[in-house]
Parts: sequence; C-alpha cells; structure tokens
Amino acid sequence: MMNNKPRTYKSPILSELIENISQEELEKTESKMRLAVKIADAIKAKGYGKTEFAKKIKKNNSEISKWLSGTHNFTHDTLILLQKELDINLVNSEIIEKIEIKDIHIVAETTSTSKSNFNLSAIFNFKKPDYISTYSLSAI
Repeated sequence: MMNNKPRTYKSPILSELIENISQEELEKTESKMRLAVKIADAIKAKGYGKTEFAKKIKKNNSEISKWLSGTHNFTHDTLILLQKELDINLVNSEIIEKIEIKDIHIVAETTSTSKSNFNLSAIFNFKKPDYISTYSLSAI
C-alpha cells in the first residue's frame, strides 16, 4: 500500500531561508503556484498530456514543465495564448464600468448604546478596495 502523505523534511538552512522571505515574496510565489495549478488543471481537463499540449501550441516540453513548476514569470502574450488554447481566464482585462449592490440588509446588534465602527470587508471576507471605508453604525 502506497502512502500518499507528504514527508516532513526539517532543515535549519531551509528554515532560515523561509524566515527571511518577505510577505510580498511569499504572495508572489503563492500566486505563481496557483497560476501553474490552474494551467495544469486546464491541460488535464482538455485531455492533453504535457507532450501533446506542447506540440499543439508549438512549444518545447521543457517550457511546459517550467510553466507548471510554479516558478515561471509569464509574459502577457503567453497568458493570452494559454487562455485561448485552454479556454480559461488567466488575464482579467475587462473594465468594470459600474458596480451596483442591491438589496443588502445588515443588522448589527451591540450591547452598548455607543456608536461602533464596523468593518464590512472583514465580515464578508473580501479585500477592501480603497474607496470603501469602515462604516460607523449606530447601536440598535
């Protein structure tokens, strides 16, 4: 029986390197890894193997492997090619002209009669854009 559980590897050198990585660098790495997984999943969903897909888009196998490693810094042209061939969205180039929110009813109950600051982005788990501020709600 195969054990699919990943092995734990402890290294003081690796631990030190990880501790010295900035939050920005971690976010970039995570984004690249997510992009690689999305591309790999799309290739699989289309029924291609890496070699077959490489031939279809006239690229070398090694380039596809590099893309799927999660470390590649894609060009815009490559992302557009992949979008077209895999029928997925990798580059959101749509311009949102208007956002309209309708029929949202928020009730906030507090134990205090004083006004409370309420962060809606934290409650609904979305990133707060620059134009949304923290709302002040009166106690109910």
